[in-house]
Amino acid sequence: MAEKKKIGRVKILAGFLALVIVLSGARSIYLKKNTVDYYRLKPLDINQTVLASGRVSFPQPYEITAASSGKISTVNCREGELVREGQLLLQMDDYQDRQSVQLALSDLNLMRSKQRNIAEEALPRQEEQMRQDRVKLEEAEKELDRMKALFEQGAVPAVEFEKAANNYQLLLSQYNQAVITRDSLAGGSGAAEVEAQIAYYDAQLKIAQKAVEDKKIVSPVTGTVSKLNFSPGQQAPAGATLLTVLRQQSWVVEADVDQKELSHLEPGQPALVALDAYPREKLEAKLIYISPQIDEQKGTCLMRLEIKEAKPFIRHGMAASVELLTEPNRQVLALPKQFVDFTEKEAFVWVLQDDKAVKTPITYISVGERWVIAENLPEGTVALSPEKKPGGLKVHLGREVLPDEV
Repeated sequence: MAEKKKIGRVKILAGFLALVIVLSGARSIYLKKNTVDYYRLKPLDINQTVLASGRVSFPQPYEITAASSGKISTVNCREGELVREGQLLLQMDDYQDRQSVQLALSDLNLMRSKQRNIAEEALPRQEEQMRQDRVKLEEAEKELDRMKALFEQGAVPAVEFEKAANNYQLLLSQYNQAVITRDSLAGGSGAAEVEAQIAYYDAQLKIAQKAVEDKKIVSPVTGTVSKLNFSPGQQAPAGATLLTVLRQQSWVVEADVDQKELSHLEPGQPALVALDAYPREKLEAKLIYISPQIDEQKGTCLMRLEIKEAKPFIRHGMAASVELLTEPNRQVLALPKQFVDFTEKEAFVWVLQDDKAVKTPITYISVGERWVIAENLPEGTVALSPEKKPGGLKVHLGREVLPDEV
């Protein structure tokens, strides 16, 4: 009998515990379902903000490529190092190119020496030879005229006259040949050939010198080495990107803004930039450019913003969110837009009254993308998050949303 009573008490206790557990679970579910975030309406200073999205576009990276193939002999920089314009960054093996320079220089000097020899020695010597031949020719011509007169008078035999004529023809031929040689040296085919050779070897020398210079990889700008693709001993093909340098200048974000917001923008306006990779970092920026042209397809306008402080984590090409700030609205009853329900024809808010959510129409002035100024709600109004549609049942307040979180 006592044993049966004991079992009965255990069953009663177990049933009671099960009921408690069920009630606790139901209460937990009820509280979870009816606990909502809230915002308490109070005067604030808020900015008219314009939001846009964009990307870090400047400074653009300078990709330094190899003008010709070659082996990397020395590397004089590291990634992340600040380098100066004109600084030697890499040296490629230029032994063969320097040999080509010496060969072309030797050939060019030989041709120039030949040209100087013509101008200073061969041409004066030939002109003197031509003068002597002309004197001989003139004397032979006088002798021919004399012998011709004597022959016609019968004073000399024909053989003497023919001898004088042959001598004149020989000296005339020598003189003409001297003239041709002089003209060739002075500016004819011989001089032209030498000049052509000089021009050819001069061009070869410049090509070889440029090849030597191309093996010296210097920085085109003052900036930071962002990427280094080769190390000493590696073979770099022609056209390969050897390294990348970012110009030393302020970071600039390019963003597209809705054309409807243009009336709120002007150069010099302050802004905040948040990079998608570092969303908690708010970087101060300044609007420096607004495009005069609208993208008709997207209905947006291009703008550029300069980031004031160069943080080490910023990288070219990073996606960014931009918030442009206008004149603040002083001490207004500002309500986050996330607490306004726009699902019906007229906007409304859920307001806490007597621990219940009451659907209340709202008249407001929109301030940017995040806030509205409530015109018909008093200070201290507790607005409930509309996510759970809290109307009807008793509401339990959950987390209070603070202005800094909006």
